[in-house]
Parts: sequence; structure tokens; C-alpha cells
Amino acid sequence: QDTMRRPGLRDLLYILVMGALCALASPVLAQDDGNSIEEESELDLFDDDVERKNSGWSRLQVSAGVVYLDADGVFAASLPEREPVTIIIFDRVGLEETDASHWFSLTWRSANSRWGAWFCNWRYDVSGSRAWETELSIPDYPTVPVGAEVKTNFDANWYVLEATYSFVQTDSVDAGIGIGLHTVDLDTELILQIDIGDGQFEIVQGDLDTLAPLPNVLGYVYWKPAPRWHMVARLGWFGLEYDKYKGQMTNAHYMLSYEVSKRFSLGAAYQFVSLDVDVEEERYTQLYDIDFHGPMAFLRFRF
Repeated sequence: QDTMRRPGLRDLLYILVMGALCALASPVLAQDDGNSIEEESELDLFDDDVERKNSGWSRLQVSAGVVYLDADGVFAASLPEREPVTIIIFDRVGLEETDASHWFSLTWRSANSRWGAWFCNWRYDVSGSRAWETELSIPDYPTVPVGAEVKTNFDANWYVLEATYSFVQTDSVDAGIGIGLHTVDLDTELILQIDIGDGQFEIVQGDLDTLAPLPNVLGYVYWKPAPRWHMVARLGWFGLEYDKYKGQMTNAHYMLSYEVSKRFSLGAAYQFVSLDVDVEEERYTQLYDIDFHGPMAFLRFRF
């Protein structure tokens, strides 16, 4: 069932983002003060000037970079009417807790309204192992080497798609809210093997995969404190119970960039994500209580 569900949601995200891009390239009808209707010129992505709204903000910009995330927390599972069993404690199973991954975001503003859209994607993918070795002493027999090893893989792939509305939009400030989906694709693999003498026995091997589309609200502020300098702060939050999901999630990041030309900016940022969500499957419940945080470097391009 999970295999059939995952492509459908990814396709929906792709269609919504591509639809926003196609809307930019289409002629837009707008009314002037005399109530006459005229056709606005098409968005030219290859001219010398950045396409902007009347307030001066760029209509379409793309940010891409590298994010370094640390994770700390617990992943557990529980059977009905049973106490949860801890599967992963990040600082105990030998995971490489820091992961360097991509960051991609797309921001669009309507040319003749306060509406816009924001899409973002990043990933946290780590693996590791922890081993234990000793010797078993048996009377009248040579000692027997005994050991155990736990191998773990944890992969979290994030997708955010928001429809945004600006309540304040001046030449130096653009602030508003967003409503959309904050989707995380979680994949966890655990292997436990025992070594006795020259023999090796695999005791446990499990692979848990879930796709959690979590509706959320977002608050954002764009600020130009000085010529060429740009600051962006976003805070997204989910906290409710619906379908098979229960819990809360917080996503926040702060970005500071410097405009090296009309189209290009270089910047640095810091991101924090807190995931505290229970996913009720048919026979068991997955419990995630994990915090992700770390710095980011990025390049921004304005069309």
C-alpha cells in the first residue's frame, strides 16, 4: 500500500510546482484605473532586468545550496496496548549524526496581487553501526569469541509546498502567512547480527517506511535592512490529529544573503526542525521524537 501511495503524492507536488511556473510564462490580464483591460507583457527570463512586482520584490527566485544537519532523538514502535520499544537512539547506535545534503527552494510572487507560492526540499540520510565483542569462557574448553553488531540506516526526505499571502509588502518588508503541506518521507532500516566463534547469525532485520503529508501553517518575513542585503525568516508549525497521524512538528530557518549582482546572491542560514509525530499503522505505531538542526550555505538566482 505504501508503494502505491508514495508516487501519487510526489506527482501532486510536481504538478503544483510546475503549474506555478507555467503561470509565470502566461500573459496576465489586469485592470488599470480606467477599468479598461490590457494585456501584461510576458515574463522574460533572459533579459537584463530582474522581473519584479511594483513593490520592488522579485517575482521568481531559486535558492540552492548545502545544508549540514545534526539529529538527536528517538525512534520507537509499539504494538496495541503495549509499551513502546525503542528502535533507534541517535547517540547510541553509532549513526553518523551529521549529514551534508542538498537544499532547494523556489519562491514565486504574483505580479498583480499579494498571493504567492513557496516550495522547498532537503534530505537527512545517515547510516552507522555499533559492535560489541567479548569472550565466552566454558570449563574444559577453549574460550569462544562472542560479539554483536547493530547496523542502522535512517533517511528523512522533506518536501514543503505552501500557498502564501503577504499582509505587509513595502520596498523593504514582505511579511505574511502560508498554508500547505509539509511532507516527510521516512525510511528506517535496522539489522542485528550475533557472532559466535566463526559463525554469524542475523537475529533481526527490519525496514520501516512511511510517507507523512502533514498540513501546516507558516509565517514568514523578508527584510532588506540595507542595499544588497536580504534577510528571510520562516516558521512553520503543525499540531493536530488526523487520519493516522498525531503529534506536532516545527520547522524554522533564518537566511541572510548578499546581492553580488542583480540576479545572484550568496548567503548563509541556520535550520531547525522538530518532529514529534506518531504514525498509526495497521498492526503497530511508529513514534518519532527527533530534532534536526544545522547551518547552510546557498546561492540564490532571480529570474
